[in-house]
Amino acid sequence: MNLPKGIMIFGPSGAGKTTLGLAVAEKLNLPYIDIDDYIWRKDTEVPFSKMYSREEKISRLTAAVEKAGTFVMAGSMDSFHRYFDPYFVLAVHLTADADLRKDRVHRRESALFGERVLPGGDLFEAHRRYLEDVASYDTGGGSTSMEVHSRWAESLACPVLRLNGAMPVEENAQVIAAAYRNL
Repeated sequence: MNLPKGIMIFGPSGAGKTTLGLAVAEKLNLPYIDIDDYIWRKDTEVPFSKMYSREEKISRLTAAVEKAGTFVMAGSMDSFHRYFDPYFVLAVHLTADADLRKDRVHRRESALFGERVLPGGDLFEAHRRYLEDVASYDTGGGSTSMEVHSRWAESLACPVLRLNGAMPVEENAQVIAAAYRNL
């Protein structure tokens, strides 16, 4: 049996990983795997508040990768990426300016949760802390950091593209698709 193989798009929240991953998957006619769908429990009162155990994350994502065979994946897997690194034939470290990332995250969460993320809402404090976390990616004060992702990129055996998430999605998707086709 052949090992699954895929493109991994990683970086900070708000950089545009999901949007770009979907565009690349469509362009290359490959299945798309959003890591968030496999690591966050959906049976919680507060969304995105409880993750599956490390073992469950690995098992759930492994099943998705094996089913897909060839895939485009996007998201964050800092604590368990080593299980999946051998599957990546191309990786993309997508970044963007902190203000743009915070704006995107705020708009996304406002669209998902409405007034719950506004002052007085039950998710306001969690949302505020999340925006602080998003802003601290470059300085290393958040749940993940540029330093952690740069070390991961350096450890990968596959080529790594470094792209700016502020660029048009179609332009970045074209760069990734061309690199993938030239492997």
